[in-house]
Amino acid sequence: MTKQYNYNFDCRHFTGYKPCKFKRACEGCPSYDRVDQHILIVSLEALGAVLRSTCLLAPIREAYPKAKISWLTMPNAQALLKENPFIDELLLFNLETQVILSERSFDRCFVVDKSPLAGAISRMVKASEKRGFGTDPHGTIIPLNPEADYQYRVGLDDQLKFFDNQKPETQQITESMGLPWNRGEYVLAFSKEEQETIQQRRQELLGKSEGIIGYSTGCSLLYPYKKFTIERSIELIREWRTHFPRHKICLFGGREDGERNRQIAAAFLGDPMVVSTPTDQGLRSGVMWMATADVILSGCSLGLHIAIALKKKVITWFGVSCAQEIDLYDRGVKLKAQVNCSPCWRKSCDKNPKCYDEVPVAQIVEATAQLFLGDR
Repeated sequence: MTKQYNYNFDCRHFTGYKPCKFKRACEGCPSYDRVDQHILIVSLEALGAVLRSTCLLAPIREAYPKAKISWLTMPNAQALLKENPFIDELLLFNLETQVILSERSFDRCFVVDKSPLAGAISRMVKASEKRGFGTDPHGTIIPLNPEADYQYRVGLDDQLKFFDNQKPETQQITESMGLPWNRGEYVLAFSKEEQETIQQRRQELLGKSEGIIGYSTGCSLLYPYKKFTIERSIELIREWRTHFPRHKICLFGGREDGERNRQIAAAFLGDPMVVSTPTDQGLRSGVMWMATADVILSGCSLGLHIAIALKKKVITWFGVSCAQEIDLYDRGVKLKAQVNCSPCWRKSCDKNPKCYDEVPVAQIVEATAQLFLGDR
């Protein structure tokens, strides 16, 4: 007689594809975790925005404690979301995933991106309720729920975005999804093995020094004015070396920053206190290198969002972008370029001086001292 098996199809850990992580029969399993809501988050790009959107996870889990949370993103963002304890299923946007989603149903879909692609996905996905941003049948981006209207207007009104608005983007995103805003933090997690690697790297970098000052030197190629010139970077590091002689200074960046960092580091050949960390080991490894630092300087770029997610002490400067839209969670210092045209969100500029040359090095050194003194 054939044995009848009972399966927990509604368990968070059950897929029907292979044994779950507990590797035992469903019947009588003490780890059975019933799902009563299926939620999809759509946050595709850019990388900093994807990481910032993780501030939604805790409010969603609090509002829907028994929900299974799936997150749809681009493959290059996977490194920022893996190991995240709030995400039950990470879906990478490709043809296979599109086919799978076309046959699935969700209770709620939260669409973070205001883009034609995210809007098309919001129209395609079958969900009882959709919040955030979508598109109408003609491809025009629209708010999907009344709570999303404020952030929608911020994107259309420069006066509101540049000057009148005082809400950080984390608050705007959370409220747009119809969730209570309690200043939820970014969520970035590591496996046990990764945590051990970070500690090993830190000890190797630290040596006999008193701490590590991290410098995320680059920015998106789309907004080139969010980074200092090589010359200004060298000037800054020389001042750091003068004022913090017992601290290591580590350069961080991605593949596109490799040559830039090599040129900066070349000005300090023979100085073991200035180190250029690898830029060609992938995004996940780059995040782990940044996790070794005590204080991190970054422009308003992916490096800044990583530093915030790592809960580091942060120094950041603003020229192109809006300082009020970034929440440092009381762990950092914001500096503004001393120009009268900021913010502008321009990708090119014919004005002189440029905003990246109008952030005094002395202010950065002072901010560094301020953050280190906070540890005493």
